[in-house]
Amino acid sequence: MSDHYDLFLAVDLPPDLPEPVLLELRWLLGEGEMPPELKSTDWESWGGPWQAFGGGSASHSFDGADVSLLVRAVGRSNPDGSEPWALTVRACVHEDDFGVTMDVVGWLLRFATTQGWVGFVRDSALGQIQHLVRHEDGFDLVDVRPVGQHKRVPWSSW
Repeated sequence: MSDHYDLFLAVDLPPDLPEPVLLELRWLLGEGEMPPELKSTDWESWGGPWQAFGGGSASHSFDGADVSLLVRAVGRSNPDGSEPWALTVRACVHEDDFGVTMDVVGWLLRFATTQGWVGFVRDSALGQIQHLVRHEDGFDLVDVRPVGQHKRVPWSSW
């Protein structure tokens, strides 16, 4: 059985995202045609391009569904009145595709305006969770805590 990764990403993108980037992003989300030139990664070294964040179905290895949504952040406009793009992705990624998927995440985060925590990656085999933290020089995967050393905070509303 193969390992899978549960990828969650939530970021804002600038309102004036360049058209080629927007077209490629829409294709990656399964919302548009493949543009003639892809810049997100060297797809050929991975056997050709695919819609990495297509979503719209039950997750292959995790509870819940793989989803992706790109919308204007109406009601959360910038000081100049422009509306940023809001993007949320939840995807189940096969271990063989993890490297290329993280290349695409890195490409996407170069355009993001969100700083700090932008998501997480969960490993199906180890149960390990890593935060995705964006900063000016790129992003880091930061361990949440070693497996088996969970801190419980009870919620008594049940």
